[in-house]
Amino acid sequence: MSFGIKIKSVNITPSKILAKHGLGSDNKARKYLATSVAKYCDPYVPMSAGAGAHLKNQKQIAPDGSKVTYPGPYAHYVYVGLVMVGRAPKSYSGRALNYHGAPMRGKEWDKRMLADRGGDLKRDFAAYVGGRAK
Repeated sequence: MSFGIKIKSVNITPSKILAKHGLGSDNKARKYLATSVAKYCDPYVPMSAGAGAHLKNQKQIAPDGSKVTYPGPYAHYVYVGLVMVGRAPKSYSGRALNYHGAPMRGKEWDKRMLADRGGDLKRDFAAYVGGRAK
């Protein structure tokens, strides 16, 4: 009994499919995600009220997109949100920092951004790689 079904040979190349969606060895998708994380974090990253450097404007994205770094000798304590005292190596005083632009700008900006905008970030990234966010 014949059902009239024809089967053709299919040549699937996973590397080409992944590359088409930015998931190949060039790390396009990872770079896009890192850039998006930095963009979404921007309104949450503390800024100096004075003429000093703005932490939010000093971000560095790794060439392969593997991380976003906020460099500087004070970046860690600003992220933690506690005043440091003494000479190097300094110690935490237990007093909270006051942030210019608070409550939006403040400590642990990445975690707060994800709580507020994580869904938007997920949808943007899913759209970039040609998928759907769940």
